[in-house]
Amino acid sequence: MTTAKEEAYDIRSILGQMREEYWQALSEEEAQAREVLECLVFTLGGERFAFETQHASEVIRVPKLIRVPAVQALIAGVFNLRGEITAAMDIRPMLGLPQPEIGAAGRIVVVKSDQFATGILIEAAHGVQGLCCDGFEPAPAARGKRFVRGHFNEEEGSIILLDMEALLAAPEIVVGEG
Repeated sequence: MTTAKEEAYDIRSILGQMREEYWQALSEEEAQAREVLECLVFTLGGERFAFETQHASEVIRVPKLIRVPAVQALIAGVFNLRGEITAAMDIRPMLGLPQPEIGAAGRIVVVKSDQFATGILIEAAHGVQGLCCDGFEPAPAARGKRFVRGHFNEEEGSIILLDMEALLAAPEIVVGEG
């Protein structure tokens, strides 16, 4: 028969062991913690692209687009977004990408800059993903890649990170400057 003193000793040793395991697990988690960039991932020109979620306000189905004469070729049309007339832009030519037909999976990503909001036509939206910065490779400076910051090497393949600030400030995008 065990005494109360022996049982108390066992409980203390068990609690001490649990405490050690807990702190060890926490230190392992901290060692594994990685910097992650939260991005909206989508398809353009058959390739996977992304940009930080801070630039996106929403992703919508492609509504009926009204063509507007005498505007930049990038503007595919305009649409009504809850009472606001918003331009839908096809940025694939700016990125040197092929322009396959926007099918049923096509969407518009509504993005906002300091001056305006606009819609960007995409072929498909893959959702918001946390992209690990360990797998990021900066883009070499290239004339045709002025809107590309680099790419992430993911298990599913490469994801190209767009520089949305540069893209939204481009003269081709800003109405009256292109």
